[in-house]
Amino acid sequence: MRQIRILSSLVLVACALCATVATTAGAAANPVLGAKAFAAPYGKGFGTAEPREIFNGGDPSGSVTHIKWRGWGNSTAIGRGLNPIFKPHGGYYRKLARIELRATDLGKCGKRAAYTRLEVRVPKHPGGKLGKWFSWSGAKSLCKSPF
Repeated sequence: MRQIRILSSLVLVACALCATVATTAGAAANPVLGAKAFAAPYGKGFGTAEPREIFNGGDPSGSVTHIKWRGWGNSTAIGRGLNPIFKPHGGYYRKLARIELRATDLGKCGKRAAYTRLEVRVPKHPGGKLGKWFSWSGAKSLCKSPF
């Protein structure tokens, strides 16, 4: 009877250990995009995994919708979405432009596994060729607000 109790205790400890390892591995395998504080209080999508929409809390050009990600959890994740872009002499084009996002620098924001850098490229006009990569909001890190 004593042996059964010891065996049962060992099985319970092993199960708890497996659950802890699985939870830790899952957190590392599914990083978030920066920290929620990056675009607080009006931002959207930061601090979440594979956000379908991000918004930096400022003007419309800081919004990307309909994002579809490739390679999330790898060292680099590429997203494609739609973004309002400026006209050369002010205002915005009526049609949203496609935008490409590149999340890199896997690290941590606080205790969470996170992509800490986001670069984007946009065309000069809707339907145009994508331009050069540049840092989102000019930020060096997505872990804290650049403002």
